[in-house]
Amino acid sequence: MPRKKKKKHSPLIVYLFISMLIITSITIGLIYFIDILPFNYFSLLTGLILVIDLIFSVMLFSSKPVVKVFGGLVTTFYILIMILAIIYELNTIDFLKKIGDKEYITLNYNVVVLKSSSYTDLPSIKGEKVGIVNGYKEEVTSKLDKKVKVKYTSYSNYSELVDRLINKHINVVLLEDSQYKILEEEYTGFENKVSVIYKFSVDVKQKTEKEKTDITKKPFNIFISGIDTYGNINSVSRSDVNMIMSINPTDKKILLTSIPRDYYVKLSGINEYDKLTHAGMYGIDTSIDTVETLLDTKINYYIKVNFSSLVKVVNTLDGIDVDSKYQFTSQDGYSFKKGINHLNGKKALSFARERKALPDGDRSRGENHQAVLAAIINKASSKSILTNYNSLLKSLKPSLVTNLSNKELTSFIKMQIDKDIKWNITYVNLDGSDGYEYTYSYAKNKLYVMIPDEETVENAKEEIRKILEK
Repeated sequence: MPRKKKKKHSPLIVYLFISMLIITSITIGLIYFIDILPFNYFSLLTGLILVIDLIFSVMLFSSKPVVKVFGGLVTTFYILIMILAIIYELNTIDFLKKIGDKEYITLNYNVVVLKSSSYTDLPSIKGEKVGIVNGYKEEVTSKLDKKVKVKYTSYSNYSELVDRLINKHINVVLLEDSQYKILEEEYTGFENKVSVIYKFSVDVKQKTEKEKTDITKKPFNIFISGIDTYGNINSVSRSDVNMIMSINPTDKKILLTSIPRDYYVKLSGINEYDKLTHAGMYGIDTSIDTVETLLDTKINYYIKVNFSSLVKVVNTLDGIDVDSKYQFTSQDGYSFKKGINHLNGKKALSFARERKALPDGDRSRGENHQAVLAAIINKASSKSILTNYNSLLKSLKPSLVTNLSNKELTSFIKMQIDKDIKWNITYVNLDGSDGYEYTYSYAKNKLYVMIPDEETVENAKEEIRKILEK
């Protein structure tokens, strides 16, 4: 008997089959590479993908035309889903690459002159003496020198520098943006006396090294710094939020310790007293080391966020439910009731920033910071977050900096997915008495500060110790 001719399959069927195998292999490979799923989840998902591949392969090569056509349609749809999964995975890899510790910080500078002077733009100061504080970075003057040739005169601090300008002993000065903001707030009539004729930014290399640990098994501290700016998260600025998040992964406990922004502390490395908020102007290391000394604890990691970070994250989470201790209306017109408030990004930022409408000013604001962070933790640690996963990564990528490594981040997420931990969150607030003192960052006049209450400092030390020693 003559042998039956082997039936040839159309090129489209072969193409769909090969495409399916390649794309599903890439999907599985990327999931393994990202290492964000616990082993049992990864095994189950891989097995499911392989079973689907087998079923669709049988349908594609079926001898029945109807089955083959249907197989082609569902395989095409399946391939599109896998491509979408690959996009999610690539976004995750990109996020993990960009969210890590930054090698550079950004210093923002203003070229400042008197309004009564004849200087109107950068070329007009050519050949002039420009005042700058001692300890400035060479990168700053090098950047300006590329635009205009000037000479430099150094002064011991910003107060002396500005006094020289106001009294016309020097015609041009360089003011770092955070210092300029302090002068706007504290120096009466400053804005009416000066003009900014040029702004520029400089990236300066930094190195932040801290003692690391196994964050899925051992307790650890994270310093959370919230800077008072929008936009570039690398910009050096005052740290308005200063909080330690102490995490015990075995006991499933989180302690949030809030330190008032105006706490009067000795700045580490500078050895002069100042407001804690001003420590942020000298880099994240200065803030961390200062807080470590204050609370006699070791900070393993940091997370740095700004106003943009909070708005984007809360919106991506479809809002958060914040438990407010107070009923109040913020300065920008938002009303909050005592109890649970569902807040979008703008409202959450307003809730966190307000202090004038609160019964105890900055002390109450610290409690609101903790309430917002607790609401974010509760929402982000639920499995429902997977539906907004891709959007959350996009919102966080440009708005957050941390020295947690990719491996540490993924291992912690894997632990959370595997155990579905419901965290027990508690709070500690440092307190103090109102006072007026000279500060390192603005020595001209005494500024409002909060003198630390040693009893609350000692209590915070003890509560952090309890979390870390279990």
